[in-house]
Amino acid sequence: MLKNNKALEPSLFGVLIQANSIYCGIHLTEIQLPERCAFLGILRESQVLSATDNPIICAGDYILAIATHPMMVPALKVTLKKIHSLYYSLNNCLLEARPKQISYKTWDGK
Repeated sequence: MLKNNKALEPSLFGVLIQANSIYCGIHLTEIQLPERCAFLGILRESQVLSATDNPIICAGDYILAIATHPMMVPALKVTLKKIHSLYYSLNNCLLEARPKQISYKTWDGK
C-alpha cells in the first residue's frame, strides 16, 4: 500500500471564462497546460462538450480541467484565468466607441 495517497489524488475544477479572457474564440487544445494537467471539456449552458471534440471557447463557458497532482492546481488555475490587460471583447471595440476629436484646422494649417 502506498503511504502518500495525497500525491495520487486528482483535483477537479471549473474556470469561468470571462469576456476579456485570452482564450475566447480559440480551440480548447490550443491552450498550453502545465504538466500533469488535462482538459475534460467545456460546460456551456448545462451541456458538456467533450475535450476530444476540441470545441471553441466562448465567454460564459466553464473550462473543466483536472490536475493529477495537487501541487499543479495553482499553476493550472493561473493558466486558465489569463485575461487581456484591458477590457476586450470579440464583439466590440471600445476604441471605436470613443468620441472623435474635432480639428478646426484646414488642410493647409490655417
